[in-house]
Order: sequence, then C-alpha cells, then structure tokens
Amino acid sequence: MSEALSDIFIYSKFIYTHGGKRSRFSILHTPIISMKTKYKPRFTAAGIHFLSSLLIFSILLWVIIKIWYPQPFFSASGGWQGLKIVALVDLVLGPLITLVIYNTEKPKKELYQDIGTIVIIQLAALSFGIYTIYSERPVVLAFWDREFYTIPASALDKQKIDLNSLEQFSDQTPVMVYAEKPTTVEGLKEMLKITQEQQIPPTQQFTRYRPLQSYSQQVLQHSVNISEIISVNKDMAAQLKDLLKETKTQQKDNYYLALKSKYQNIILVFNAKVEQIGYIKAPYIKST
Repeated sequence: MSEALSDIFIYSKFIYTHGGKRSRFSILHTPIISMKTKYKPRFTAAGIHFLSSLLIFSILLWVIIKIWYPQPFFSASGGWQGLKIVALVDLVLGPLITLVIYNTEKPKKELYQDIGTIVIIQLAALSFGIYTIYSERPVVLAFWDREFYTIPASALDKQKIDLNSLEQFSDQTPVMVYAEKPTTVEGLKEMLKITQEQQIPPTQQFTRYRPLQSYSQQVLQHSVNISEIISVNKDMAAQLKDLLKETKTQQKDNYYLALKSKYQNIILVFNAKVEQIGYIKAPYIKST
C-alpha cells in the first residue's frame, strides 16, 4: 500500500471510530506530523553541512583578512568581492543542495553517492574561488607618476616573476616600490613595447621597480592637499583625527599620498622618512 493510500486508510478508520468534530482535527494535523517525520533527516543533514561549511569559511576569512588582504586592501582590492562568491557557494548552495537531495529512503549506496557528488562539486567550486582570491591578492604597491597602484600577484605571475624576489625591496606585505620612468629614448621604446605587445602597464613591469626609500623626494613631493579633501568629507576628517591621535603626530608633519585601487581609493599617510604610519579610506567607487 502506498504512503498516500495508507494515510487515507488511517483517516477513514479514525472517522468511522470517533466521527464528528474530532475527525476533522486529525485530518488537518496528521499529514503535518507525517511531513515533519519525513523531512527532519533532510534538515538535520543540511544543518550539519552548513555548520561544517561555516567552520571552513571562518578559517578562510581569517586567512584572507589577516594575511592575503590586510586592511585597507580587503575593501580596496576586492577581497570582499571575491569572498562573497565563496560565501554563496560554501554557505548557501552546498547546504541547499543537501536539503534537496538527501533522502533516507534511498538505498545507502545511492545516498552516499549523492553526498559524495555534493562534496566534490562544492570543493571544486570552493577551490576555484580560493585560487582566484589568492591570485588577485595585492603583493606590490607601485608608485608611478603621482600615486600608488595596487599590483596583484597574478600580474607578476604573468611575467614569471618569483614573488620571493620582492624581498630585495622590503620585507613588508605588500611591498612598496618606486616604478622608475625611462630616462632615455631607447628605454621609453622598450617600456612601450612591453605595454603594447605583452599588455603589461608600466606600473606592473617588474624591471621598472626600485626601492621606495631611494626616491623619497620624488614620492613625497606629490603629497595631496589633505586639508582640502577633509573639508568636503566628514568621514575622512574623522579618520584623520583618530590617526593623528593614535600616532601622536600633527597634520602638517605628515605626507598624504593617493593609492589608486580597484574598488576603493585610499590615502596612505607617511612620515618624513617615507615610512607608512596609517591610511584614510576614501568613499567607495561606484560600479558603472
């Protein structure tokens, strides 16, 4: 006898035995009890899947914020944008698929195959997301012309540059460098050739990188007018006030250099020795 017919049989028997008003109560509530019993294992399995995924996501979040995208780069260089995709796969799609597919009425072998398929798909998607976030992490802040630019690891990987070679410039992460402009016609032609043929802009050309400290005068002379900026932005003014209090410095003692990034521009704050002492976040860049 099918489950549906069995339910009808039970309802009929109850009506015949008790009748009247009480039978209507049973007809309304018996199917609900049956559904709760049937779907409880699915919600349990989906819940366990969600908690396991949450643990993995929490560990990944810590690595991204503390190691790969330390502030202010988590918001400025796309750490949060990449993390949203991972969160969708890890915390939403995985548990949701488990809720839909998990069924204890299936043979154990088939059930294990379904679970294994879900895990493989989720791990593949998660691995791709992690790889993308990792390859786009900022590894260099290159000063070019009047401002700094964030350079992702993928830009140097494209040139087959060993990232350990960045240690010659600094031991900090990301490394700050000065991207030197060509001083000869031949040098200019070479830079333009690489830009046009290999699609590598000057800010990403490793051969242009020089130690930032050796070009302090060229860098600091491009300090922006911070008074003008904070006069039209109360949030940035408040950030600067907190920074000056924390570093025990005065506004006129520091230098303020623009950092151009993909999602949010930043003002990097330096002392006279070209040592970064902090930063000020600018408003987010609106997507077009």
